[in-house]
Amino acid sequence: MLNQSLNLRIGQQLKMTPQLQHAIRMLQLSAIELQQEVQEIMESNPLLEEGEEESSSESNQENSNENKEKEAASSSEESSTEASTEPDNSLPEELDSDSNWEDTYDIPSMLGNSSGSGEQFEPQEVHSASGSLQDHLIWQLNALPLSDRDFSISITILDAINGEGYLEESLEELLATFDQDPEVEMEELVTQLKQIQQFDPPGVGAKDLQECLLIQLKQLNDDSEARDIAQEWVEHHFKLIASLNSKQSLEQISKKLRATPEVVTEALALIRTLDPKPGEQIAPAAIEYVVPDLIVQKRGEHWEIELTPETSPKLRISPFYQTLKSAKTSGDEKEYISHNIQEARWFLKSLQNRNETLFKVASHIFQMQSEFLEEGPAKMKALTLKTIADAIEMHESTISRVTTSKYAQTPQGIFELKYFFSSQLSTADGDGTSGTAVRAMIKQIVDEEDPAKPTSDNKIAQMLAEKGVKVARRTVAKYRDILSIPPSNERKRSM
Repeated sequence: MLNQSLNLRIGQQLKMTPQLQHAIRMLQLSAIELQQEVQEIMESNPLLEEGEEESSSESNQENSNENKEKEAASSSEESSTEASTEPDNSLPEELDSDSNWEDTYDIPSMLGNSSGSGEQFEPQEVHSASGSLQDHLIWQLNALPLSDRDFSISITILDAINGEGYLEESLEELLATFDQDPEVEMEELVTQLKQIQQFDPPGVGAKDLQECLLIQLKQLNDDSEARDIAQEWVEHHFKLIASLNSKQSLEQISKKLRATPEVVTEALALIRTLDPKPGEQIAPAAIEYVVPDLIVQKRGEHWEIELTPETSPKLRISPFYQTLKSAKTSGDEKEYISHNIQEARWFLKSLQNRNETLFKVASHIFQMQSEFLEEGPAKMKALTLKTIADAIEMHESTISRVTTSKYAQTPQGIFELKYFFSSQLSTADGDGTSGTAVRAMIKQIVDEEDPAKPTSDNKIAQMLAEKGVKVARRTVAKYRDILSIPPSNERKRSM
């Protein structure tokens, strides 16, 4: 049998207020996300507006200057009106009810075509975003004299083509989608697919890279021996293309293709001109632009950091509403204004705290990475979140938030603030170096190597040891993979 009872417990529980949660969230926003946040808060809160706080004396002075400028402008307009013989495009005070727009305005002159040459504005000349690959393929499909049945089959195939131009589903899977029309056969799918593979861009509709390159070679308007050898090479010896890295391999391939090394070399050069992702010609991948939050530049002997306008927008609480709050208004109106003023103050305070924290963190980062600003990634020092957190007496999670998706424009380029944090590797002098600096050294060694005799990972480790940096061969291999640099046997080029 259960007994009911009441117990009192005394305890403490930490809860974050909505304002604190909002301030923490603003720390994580990038410059573009911050612009969106500002736009949304200005749309929802009419008391926030763009501008800076101004004193009354400055405001009166500006008003008097504006009045003087208006008087000067009006006098100059009167004098210019008397001397000018150009047609007047201003709107008359009264228009006849049956008048036309063309009777009142000179349309060609308004559009910048007053020369009388007969040229007119064409909407097609305005730059617009390019269409998708699907639109491009459907446009070509509509130009063909197809029956409704064949058109339906072709549309089904086009829907299975991805942005790179490849057929993502097999013909068997596509055939299974025609359950409502059991008379559709595999031969019809093959016929329509072959027709689509003749569309622009060349190589579209292929199931894999081999077929994509083969389609492009067949469509080349070239009857040379190199083209025939390239076609045979791709069709029957495709795996040998990636393994071509030495003179011995070239001789072996020449024997298999029954061609001279010179012709094989021309065939390989032809294959390298083909596009492995033809669909991106029509619909290139969207470019993600980076808006820097900070600008780091040297003035004299010192480095200076400043926030960009996107990071520190000029906002203020409308003076009109502040005046209206103290006026005699109804209870609901006063409550509405007071609530929005409080929300606006919280937002401005959160924005100020965000920028102050960002500036403080960035100042300590670039104070420690001053050699990077001067000489580049090879001089990057090892740095951790804990080092910055201890220096400015903040938690590591705060440093992580404020450096995420925040970019700085430096003389070496635009980098995310997290780029400047890296692990420490031992050096001969005991000071240590950063993993970023080691990766920069590896890239420099690879860039300067002889293509016919690429440097192995073991040799790169030895060369780094000569510079005082002790790293294992597997560490070199890991950093090489991070830099997307292939192994030495794949970097070897004999032609």
